Formats: sequence, C-alpha cells, structure tokens
Amino acid sequence: MNNLELASALVFEPRKAFAQIDARPRFWFPLLVLIVTTVVIAVWYRSVVDIEWVTDRTIRSSSFAKSLTEAQIEAAVQRSADNRTLGMVTTVLGTPIAIVVIGLLYALYLLLAGKVTAVKRSFRHWFALTWWTGLPGAVLTLLGAAFVLLTATTAQIDQADLKPLSINALFVQKTFDQPGYTLFSSIDLIQLFSLYLAAACVRAWSGRSWLFSSVFALLPYMLIYGIWAFFALR
Repeated sequence: MNNLELASALVFEPRKAFAQIDARPRFWFPLLVLIVTTVVIAVWYRSVVDIEWVTDRTIRSSSFAKSLTEAQIEAAVQRSADNRTLGMVTTVLGTPIAIVVIGLLYALYLLLAGKVTAVKRSFRHWFALTWWTGLPGAVLTLLGAAFVLLTATTAQIDQADLKPLSINALFVQKTFDQPGYTLFSSIDLIQLFSLYLAAACVRAWSGRSWLFSSVFALLPYMLIYGIWAFFALR
C-alpha cells in the first residue's frame, strides 16, 4: 500500500492497515500531515480571531483574575494585540515541536507497556502507530475547523468552537464560565475515533481482548482526563 491507500484503509479496512503498519512501520507521512493540519488551524484561527477579545476573556476567567486590577488586565490585552505577529511565529515554530514531543512520549509509553505485557514491537512500530491512528482525526479536525472559520459571522470565535463535534457542543453544552467547559470542549468524537483506532491496532498486534487493548492504549489519556475532571468538576 502507498500512503494514501494506507490512510484510506485505516477508515474502511483497519485490520489490513494495522497489518501493513506492522510489516512496514513508516511514519513520516502521517507525522507531517498532523503537523501541517495543526499549524494551519492554529495560524488560520489567530489570523481571523479578535485577539483582544480572546485574551480579555481568558484572563478574566482564570484563577488569578481576582488578583489583577482592571488596568493590568487592559495592559495584558494590549500586549497581546501588539505582539500578534510574534504569537503567530511562536505558533508556527512551537506547534511542530510540541506535537513531536507528545508523540515521542506516547510511543515511549507504548514501548514500555509492551515490554511489561509481552506485546513485543519495536519503538519504530509504536511511533508509527501513534501517527497513523491520529491521521484520520487530523484531517477531519481540519475540515471541522475550516467549516467553523469559513461560516463565522464574527471575529469573536472561541477556540472551543473549532471543535463542532466536541462532547460539550453536542451533549453537555456548558457555557464558558461553567466548570468543565474546557474539559468537555477538548474531547470530541473525532478524537474518540483516533483512540478507538489505537486500541484496535493494539488488539490486532497482540491478539488480546478489547479490555486489555483499550487499557493498554488509553491508560495515559484515562489518567490525564481523570485528573483533569477531578479538579475541573469539584
């Protein structure tokens, strides 16, 4: 399979795709696609959003807002507006680094988990799994964000709005000032599909149960979101 065929198989014939990744664990294509789609969304958003509105809203909703005077908040908002270009450059340069670091950490976890549970694959295998299982989600996320940005009638766009299939948008519908808003807005159906692919790939490679494969693949996410939910929903 070439890269496009493998990407299509992940959606329509995942077991065949997992076998191909196992036989030839390549990763550059999905890694580059994830980086490009994420940077495009971030730069596009920053180029059209009312940055003063976003900054003001973020500061006023933060835990340290009560310790700031109105003048300090206004000064912070103005600095954000004045440094818009710097923020754009930081996004372009910092986003790829952050993506790669997160992918490396997840692949390292999978490697260690595999050694403990006798699912024997190389680091390259787990690194390839990380990016290929995230590829369909990256493309769908770009399409969702593009739809929101192209149809927006105002520049006051919350970053959470870029995920129209989030748990918050579809089911919970919390407002910005309510506990759990950021948590539920960060989880969407596209992300859940990517996590399903990761668990399904582990199952295909290990031959073990869905329970084992799900815990194996999703344990870091369970811990992160569990801790986040504990503090966000108290």
